[in-house]
Amino acid sequence: MILAYIDTRPFLFVLGIPIVILLTFLGCAIVKSRVRRWKASAGTLTLYVLLFAFFLYGPFIGQTKTREYMMSWEIKPPHLHGEANQGTQINAPEVIFSFIEFPEHFIGYHSHELAGHLKKNGKEEIKALIEITSDYGKVRGYSVLEIAGRKSWPNEWSFGGVSGSPQRSPWD
Repeated sequence: MILAYIDTRPFLFVLGIPIVILLTFLGCAIVKSRVRRWKASAGTLTLYVLLFAFFLYGPFIGQTKTREYMMSWEIKPPHLHGEANQGTQINAPEVIFSFIEFPEHFIGYHSHELAGHLKKNGKEEIKALIEITSDYGKVRGYSVLEIAGRKSWPNEWSFGGVSGSPQRSPWD
């Protein structure tokens, strides 16, 4: 869905301005306030701007924390993705990382360089550094910063997932 990639907060802010002004005029008319309507509108509009900025751009949005996880890994050969007659061939091996502490959760990449690095490293368990971004305490996303000492690698495809119904998550 394309709307998932659009930040709607500016649109909500602009749409809210006439609504706040209209409700202020309506409130002043109902209460028969002696305060001039433009003064009441300026006050409520200022309050609206401050509250909007605090709750939708403030300290609760975009919280990041970096965690280090021990992970196991396996390498699978390249294979066809998608339906049988419309699949796309990915020519890089599939590298799947499973969290040691959370074995139902995994992250994967299709990357020749990452597979080569892990084979050369030779360790069955490696460290991964992951940055987790959350809004109001709910995870928005994560980004793998480093795997087994490697900070960047070209990949054709990446994915993450879970198997079963785990009780705990690495993102909590």
